[in-house]
Formats: sequence, structure tokens, C-alpha cells
Amino acid sequence: MQNTVSSAHHAGAHVAWKTGVIRRLGYACVCLSLEDATLRGTILRNASPERLRALIAVNLVTLRRVLQFNLEHGVRLFRISSEVIPFGSHPVNNVAWWREFRQPLRDIARLIRDSDARVSMHPGQYTVLSSTDPRIVAAARQDLIYHARFLESLEVDTRHKVVIHVGGAYGDKPAALRRWVDAVGDLPESVRTRIVLENDERLFGMDAVLAAASAAHVPVVMDVFHHRVYSGPTGDAHLGEMLRRAAGTWRPDRDGVPKIHYSSQAPGQRPGAHAEYVDADEFARSLALVPPELELDCMLEAKAKDRALFRLRESLGMCV
Repeated sequence: MQNTVSSAHHAGAHVAWKTGVIRRLGYACVCLSLEDATLRGTILRNASPERLRALIAVNLVTLRRVLQFNLEHGVRLFRISSEVIPFGSHPVNNVAWWREFRQPLRDIARLIRDSDARVSMHPGQYTVLSSTDPRIVAAARQDLIYHARFLESLEVDTRHKVVIHVGGAYGDKPAALRRWVDAVGDLPESVRTRIVLENDERLFGMDAVLAAASAAHVPVVMDVFHHRVYSGPTGDAHLGEMLRRAAGTWRPDRDGVPKIHYSSQAPGQRPGAHAEYVDADEFARSLALVPPELELDCMLEAKAKDRALFRLRESLGMCV
């Protein structure tokens, strides 16, 4: 289903729209419209196999409820929380969850297929392949193996991605990028084919991640908000070209439709802080800068999650 917007009038501004730019519009991890839809976790000392099995069972039920909600509301892009399997990459979790929970995982897989949905995962700030500490890199490797295994357990192909950042610069950005490229090259093929590199707002902008991704042969997901914070007032002048370059790193047969991330600045907070909702006028103006030949999947990273998505769709008459 494609975007059918022709124009929008919101907060006193009139912004012309193009159709067909956004194929899927999604949100991340938590569905605020559903009651009791937060994933359950535990602390390390309580992470017995029995406790972990109970939590995994509950979390998979919750994930299925969220995906069913998404299907019923036309949402076909969703980021699955890393916490769906508690301590998924930690040695304390020795449960073979991908075998023990094969049926509920297959039920979730069926929902994804039935709705033509696309899912992704995004490890946290401690999954750092650019580290100078081999122990941190080894832990990051295990974490990425876990994330790829979870997506494999859902029987989804490599269009369903694991998004990561470069990580720290450690006082030498070129060396950090080289370490990141080398670490990606050492990952198992099943993991490497799912990796997508994202720009950040402080250390590694679009030029750096495009170079690293090219060397590692992985796609780039452009975070428009991060690009604006990193680039400052000139960011939008290069937005279209950066989107074109990022989209060019995606191979349709293996990677699917190029993805972007989008959010707005939280008023009165530090640059880079995500707002509760997405500024609809700003979003429309951004899409007007997208090269006309591109079609994109867009993940909203607003704090209001699905509520932000529904407000944006309503404000702009979107149908994705």
C-alpha cells in the first residue's frame, strides 16, 4: 500500500506532497495503545532457566499481540525489542529458546507474512564493534549473533535487519572505522547479511558511515534527525543527495526497500533528544526533498511510539 497524500494543512502551513515515497511507516518496540504490552525482564541473579522460560513465553505472547494490533491498524513496519529474549546473548541464558518455543515463534512468523510486514532489531549502546577492547568486541559479536538468530527463528529473510552504530571513536575516528569494518568482516555470514549501519548525531555522520558500509559491504540506514543534528543548519541542503547515496547501498534482492529513521527535536532539550511526536510539517518538507525515484520504509523514533505514528498519519492523510 502506498502513500496517497496529495497535500497537507497542519499548524498553519500548507505543504505539497508526492505520492509513493513511503511504502511502510513504522514505530519501535513498545505499543502504547495496548494494555500490559511491555516486555518482562529480570535481574541477573534471578535469571534461572525456569524464570527465563517463563519470561520468554510471556514476551512472545506480548509480541504476537502487538503484531496482531499492527496488522489490524495497517502498520507494516516494526522494531522488535532486544529484550524479547531476556539475557539473549549472555552466558546465563543457556535455554535453547529457538527450539523450545518453535511453535509460538512460527505463529509470529505467520503474522508477519500475512501482513507483508517488515521487522528489525536494534542492539543497544553497549554493542560496540569499534572498541579497542577485544572483550567488548567479543560481547558485541555474541549480541549480534543473538539478534540474527531471533530473526531467523521468525523465518524472515534478510530484508529484515539488525541496525547498529559504529560506536566509539576512542580519539581516532579513522582507526575506529577500520576496526568496525574488520569486526563486521569477522561476523558469520548469517549475521553479516542482516547488518545495517546507521549514522549518529555526534561522532560518525553520513560520509563516514557510507565509507565504512561500502568497505564492509552492508547497507546504510539514514537517520534524518541525526543527520540534521550532526550537520547543523546546512543539513537539509544535502538531504536529498545523502538519501540517494544511502539508498544506493541497498540491494533489492537481498536487502529490500531502503530504510530511513525519522524523529523530531524535543523542545527545550539537548540537541538530539527525541520528541514525543513527529512535527508533521517538518516531515512533509523532508519528504519533498526525497529524490523522486526513491521509495522508502520509514521508522519513526518518537517517544509516543504508535501514538505518534497514528497522529502523523491522521495529520497528513497518510495510508501506510
